Amino acid sequence: MEVDLKSIAIGKIKNYSIKNKDFESAYKKDIFLNSAKVDKDGFIDDFQADKRYHGGEDKAIHIGSNTHLTKNPDFDKLFIGCNIIVEKLDEKDICVGDIYKIGEIKIQVTQPRHPCWKISAIFTKDINKYIVKNHATGWYAKVLKEGTMNITDKMVLEKRVSNLTIYNLSNFLKNRPNDKRIINEILESEFIAQSYKQDFLKALDKK
Repeated sequence: MEVDLKSIAIGKIKNYSIKNKDFESAYKKDIFLNSAKVDKDGFIDDFQADKRYHGGEDKAIHIGSNTHLTKNPDFDKLFIGCNIIVEKLDEKDICVGDIYKIGEIKIQVTQPRHPCWKISAIFTKDINKYIVKNHATGWYAKVLKEGTMNITDKMVLEKRVSNLTIYNLSNFLKNRPNDKRIINEILESEFIAQSYKQDFLKALDKK
């Protein structure tokens, strides 16, 4: 399985203000590149404003699907906030633990992104509602092999280690899976980010 890249982008930290509340965010990835270097922390010169929740080895790269952009032509084209936008595939096609090659680099999918209030503040409530309702979160990946990637490269699946899709994992944060085998798989899988496991445990405790 392979898919074309729609865009490669990085972002700088910007200042925002809403209802007398000031905050910083690098959510908008609006510096588009034809070629980019990637190390274990992600794209060189890409920034995260709040490293408690974003960035780090398990969240080095954020990838999203162009299908959501084509379905919502009136939305801001940056509304998914991704480093990489891919054609055709979306959260229902990508499984946690998937290993992909893009140019020289190799990455492994670790978890969905968890939407936060800043999306509504930067864009609109309608955009945030769409992301939450459709689990249009995109997916995080860690870097297994550093190197350079180009916009003409394809994202090529090298190995699938799980059948749990990113859509599944995003949905499980609101709707607990009934199958104990799925719960155990999530908690015991080494390739799922620890931050997701913590959110998942909190979701389980609420039930």
